[in-house]
Amino acid sequence: MAKKDKAPQEPRRWTPKQAQGVIGRLWILSMLLVMAAIAIKSVALLAPAFLLWIVMLVILFKYWRCPKCGKTLPKTGKTFECPKCGAKID
Repeated sequence: MAKKDKAPQEPRRWTPKQAQGVIGRLWILSMLLVMAAIAIKSVALLAPAFLLWIVMLVILFKYWRCPKCGKTLPKTGKTFECPKCGAKID
């Protein structure tokens, strides 16, 4: 008898709500960096804040999608369901 080969497990994707939580935390960190840069008058602290904004955009465009149909969700306002297929966003 041959052993059953297990199918490779799919990589875990973030849900839109998890992505939103990560973006929120990164936004707070970037704003703290900007405020620190203003307080100590250091332009060098703006570079990490800018990089965090780029990371937030990448997360937004990669994970802010409907889990059912894969279409992008609206970027503004609260989203409770996909406007394309009507699936609930958890």
